[in-house]
Amino acid sequence: MPQSDPPLRIAVVSPGDPFDRRTWSGSTFFMVKALEKYAGSVTWIGPLTIPGQAWKKGVATLYHRLTGHRHYPERTIKASRHFARCIQKRLNQEAYDLIFAPAASVEVAHMKSHIPIIYLSDATFALMQEIYPIFSSMGKKATQTEHEMEDAVLHRASLLVYPSHWAARSAMSTYGAPEKRVRVLPFGANLDNPPLRHTALGRCIDGPVEMLFLAKEWERKGGEIAFETLVALTKAGVDARLTICGTVPPAPFRHPKMTVVPYLNKNRSDERQRFEEILHRSHLLLLPTRAECYGVVFCEAAAYGLPVFAKDVGGIATIVENGATGHLLAIDATGADFAHLIQETILDPNTYLRLNTESRRRYEERLNWDAWGQSMAGEIHELLKSTDKK
Repeated sequence: MPQSDPPLRIAVVSPGDPFDRRTWSGSTFFMVKALEKYAGSVTWIGPLTIPGQAWKKGVATLYHRLTGHRHYPERTIKASRHFARCIQKRLNQEAYDLIFAPAASVEVAHMKSHIPIIYLSDATFALMQEIYPIFSSMGKKATQTEHEMEDAVLHRASLLVYPSHWAARSAMSTYGAPEKRVRVLPFGANLDNPPLRHTALGRCIDGPVEMLFLAKEWERKGGEIAFETLVALTKAGVDARLTICGTVPPAPFRHPKMTVVPYLNKNRSDERQRFEEILHRSHLLLLPTRAECYGVVFCEAAAYGLPVFAKDVGGIATIVENGATGHLLAIDATGADFAHLIQETILDPNTYLRLNTESRRRYEERLNWDAWGQSMAGEIHELLKSTDKK
C-alpha cells in the first residue's frame, strides 16, 4: 500500500488466536504480522464460542461413538448466526476499514456488515471432505450445512484469497465463486529467523545424505513411505540418514539410521532454535504425503535451499516447481520410487547444486511473508479503492 495512505484498521476474525504460533501451524501469526507491517493495525475479534460449547462437544463425541458420524456444534447455522451477532457487536464499538477472515467460513458466513470482507483459506469444504476423515465422516445434514456456509461466505466476501491454484479452482468450479474476486497468493515460510542467503546456498553432500521428514501426522503424511525410502537407499549402498521431526512413528518403524525428534513447540525459543538447526543440517525434505492442502513446510524447506521430494497432491504444485526446486511423484509412488529418484539426482553434485539454488530462489521470490504482505496490501488497496467508487 502506498506510504501516503493512512494505516488501515483491520479486524481479524479467525477460529483460533492469530497471535499464537500454534494456530494453523503459525500461518495466521505470520499473516497478521505481515498485515501490520504493510497494511495497518490489526485487532482480533475473538475468541468466539457458542453457549454451552464444552458440554455440546461432549455430546457430539458420544454421538460419534454411537453412530460413526461426526457433528461439530460450533459449525452449525445456529452457531454461525451467533458468531455473526458477536462480531457485529464488536464492530459497532470501534471503526474498522476491513475484515480479514482466515479460515473463518463459519464465523463470517452470516455476517451482513457493510465493511469489506477478505476471506482466506487453503481449501474449500469440498476439498477438505476428500482429504480429512473428520469431515468425510460427517452425516448428510451436517455436510449439507457445511456446503451452505461455504457457498455463503464465498459469495459474501469481497475478495477470496487462496495460497494455491488447486484451492482457487475448487472455489470457482464447485461453488461458482466469481473469478474476478479470486486471488492466488502463496503463503510464506513460518520462520522468525530465516537463514541468510549465503548459508542456504552452495550446499554440498560430503557425507551421509541427511533426509528430513517433517510432519505431525505419520500416516497421512506418508511416514511409512519415507521409512521405505531409507530402507531402499541403505540396501542400495547409499549412506543415508532419516530424521523424523514432529511425530513419533509406530513401534514397527525403527532403524539404526533413523532419528526421531518429537513435536517442537515454536512458541518456545529453545525448541524453535532446535527446529531451525534440524532444517539447517538437512539436505532434502522427504514428505510423500497422501493428502495436503498447501504445506508451509515446503516453503520452510525452500528457505534453507532444500530440494523437496513429495507427491503431486493438493496445492503442493504451487510451491514446488517439479524438476526445478524438487520432484513431485505420482500418488501411487512407493519408497523404492523415491529412493531411485534421490539416487539419480541428489548424489550428483551439479544436479544437487541446481536444485539447491532454485529452491532458495523460489523462496526469495514468492515463498516468504514479505512477498505475501506486499501482494496482500496491494489487493487491499485496490479493493478499498473500488469500494469507495461504489
